[in-house]
Amino acid sequence: MVLDITSVLSGEKSRLDIDYMLTLPREATAEHAVNLADVTFPTPARVTGQLTDNAGYMRLTLSVVLPYVTLCARCAKEVRGAFSIDFARTVVTEGMVEDAEEKEEDFAVSENGKLDIDRQLIEILSLEFPMRVLCKEDCKGLCDRCGKDLNEGACNCNKSEVHPAFAAILKKFEEK
Repeated sequence: MVLDITSVLSGEKSRLDIDYMLTLPREATAEHAVNLADVTFPTPARVTGQLTDNAGYMRLTLSVVLPYVTLCARCAKEVRGAFSIDFARTVVTEGMVEDAEEKEEDFAVSENGKLDIDRQLIEILSLEFPMRVLCKEDCKGLCDRCGKDLNEGACNCNKSEVHPAFAAILKKFEEK
């Protein structure tokens, strides 16, 4: 969303409330982060917050709630949830910050009285989204031999079998 902040810049208003839905384009999320490759977003993210001006110091504070659907990293069951983050930046006008890297990380830059926050929000959502999502914190995953979901109970696989790569090492210990 591109916010028109001219009323705040001119001193006409000291606060601008923000409430809108942010649609994450599939190609935008895929280009930002590998951790979003298998994640879908069934509905847009809800963005709420405000832009405040306190004697020329402008601060943008936002809360973002993003519903998602993905697979559990251990048992491959579908997981539905909502990812929430808080986003805060100092707002500066174009030309106030020279260092481009500092500008991207710490500031939201307004150009000609407009403030485009979607690009920074998509980037921060991509960076902050968890690398692995679990269906529950204590998910037991799948049996590595038969593929049974261990959350539903134990499987009948022989657990005492030793992986062939470690068999020779185990024999050395048994000899001593």
